[in-house]
Amino acid sequence: MVKVTPFQIYLIFLPHLIRGDSTENTNECFPENFLIGSATAAYQVEGGWNLTRRTESIWDDFCRTHEDVSCANVADDMLHRYPQDLELMKRMGLETYRFSVSWSRVMTWDEDSKKMVRNQEGIDFYQKMIAEIHREKLIPILTMYHWDLPLKLQTELSPPGWLNLEIVEHFEDYSNLLFKEFGQSINYWATFNEPWTFATNGYGIGVHAPGFSGSMTNEYTVAHNVLLSHAKAVSLFRELQQNTKDIVGEEARISMVLNCDYGFPLNPTNMDDLAAVERKMQFILGWFLEPIVSGDYPPLMKEYVGDRLPTFSTEQSQQLKGSYDLFMLNHYSSQLVTDCDSNSSLVPCDELPLGWYRDLAVDQSRFPQGARLSSINEEGQRNCGWFSGYPKGYYEVIQWMHQTDPDTEILLTENGWCGNSTVDNEDQVWYYDGYLKQVLKAIGEGVPIIGYTAWSFLDNYEWGSFEPRFGLFYINYPNQAGSVEGYIPLKGDLERTPRPAAGLISSIAKSKCFPQDLDASEDLSAFSVSSKRETQRTITLVIILALLLLYAAFYIRRRCYERTYVVIA
Repeated sequence: MVKVTPFQIYLIFLPHLIRGDSTENTNECFPENFLIGSATAAYQVEGGWNLTRRTESIWDDFCRTHEDVSCANVADDMLHRYPQDLELMKRMGLETYRFSVSWSRVMTWDEDSKKMVRNQEGIDFYQKMIAEIHREKLIPILTMYHWDLPLKLQTELSPPGWLNLEIVEHFEDYSNLLFKEFGQSINYWATFNEPWTFATNGYGIGVHAPGFSGSMTNEYTVAHNVLLSHAKAVSLFRELQQNTKDIVGEEARISMVLNCDYGFPLNPTNMDDLAAVERKMQFILGWFLEPIVSGDYPPLMKEYVGDRLPTFSTEQSQQLKGSYDLFMLNHYSSQLVTDCDSNSSLVPCDELPLGWYRDLAVDQSRFPQGARLSSINEEGQRNCGWFSGYPKGYYEVIQWMHQTDPDTEILLTENGWCGNSTVDNEDQVWYYDGYLKQVLKAIGEGVPIIGYTAWSFLDNYEWGSFEPRFGLFYINYPNQAGSVEGYIPLKGDLERTPRPAAGLISSIAKSKCFPQDLDASEDLSAFSVSSKRETQRTITLVIILALLLLYAAFYIRRRCYERTYVVIA
């Protein structure tokens, strides 16, 4: 175990003690160039799982081999409805739209070359959608990998998928395709979304695809191959940008989306709890942030994990170091943290899952006093047991990232409330108001934050279920939404209904300021799809009526002319 002195811990937490808890900000407005938008991800919203010659991903397989996991065959049907959704974003005053590309849609497996090759139908879909994003004057933020690995890369490689070093070359081929197809249309690129999440959930505790668990090394192998893939992709991106005309735009920037919940010490005066907090931050955020900044893993992780943590060669380290143009951060929740060996721990160390969780060696099962827990589902349970709304944690994790490289701009790429099917969810309004004010506080203290992205624009498939609801817009899913077979949506299915939080985000996006009264946010009827249809129907009826009147007038005039001619004759 690593030895941390009380003085070292004091130095770690000194900035937080100096900053205190103040959230006062006399200026309640963001800078004029601050970007506000929303986000989705391919498998969670697109649907069309077998359209455009798309082939299966590991999630298509995972949901078919696990009875308690829903599938997203149709999801929000954004494959067909994206023009409507992008128009809603524009009417809200949003400036950015973050989305992901499905690797399984733009490439298919070629049995002869044993590689993924281009799929023009899938590429055409994204070309059309990106063109529509620009037509609506939104700024696209493209995520290259949001967890939906092509199934063939899982079944054809041995070891499978991200456990195999060969995946680095496959990802480079995929990156090359994306850069050459979309490089002139995208200025913000993210190689990966939340590698911590899919490494631990998919390869550590098995609750996400591909469902592996019980290993002391899998998570670290996956993370290592992800980092090597990221470094290769960024190197290719910069080579194309600097040496080749008309492929990657001059203003384009690239990074990796990292995520981290913040940890507060269960006992702020206990040195072991303070050390546990720093360990949590290094094991989650530092695990990926430190390599792209310095070219190596955090010393604390190397001490705790030992020789089970892979090492970088000199060349790999040099390619990793500085492989970002900005930071991208997802954050949702905060926990109270204590060492799993402490008398206060509710989780004994030997009951933690093998691998990353046991190496981390903390109990993070409790939440700060005053935190709001997620909404309740129909069974009376929390929709997200891991979640707590505690705005101060957002400020702290932003500062933690900022201190790693103070000159680097930060784009906040996901943040949102875990709700339920309730449309008028006031907790969601409270969450966005409180968290955005922490962003404003950090900006006021000099943190170079350039934008904020709400998760999610729509209720969507939340990795196994449609029950947790994060959407600014409620979706009325039919009963067969998660079925293996899929379905054809009926008229009225999957309608977009704005929640009050959509009004708040719209108000802030348009004015760059917080409304004086949360109840005085934007009129939600302006974002109602049904109201738009009523307007269109009314306009159509008015046009038809006008045409009928014109025809009647012409007919009467003609009849009068005919009668006059007869009389004169």
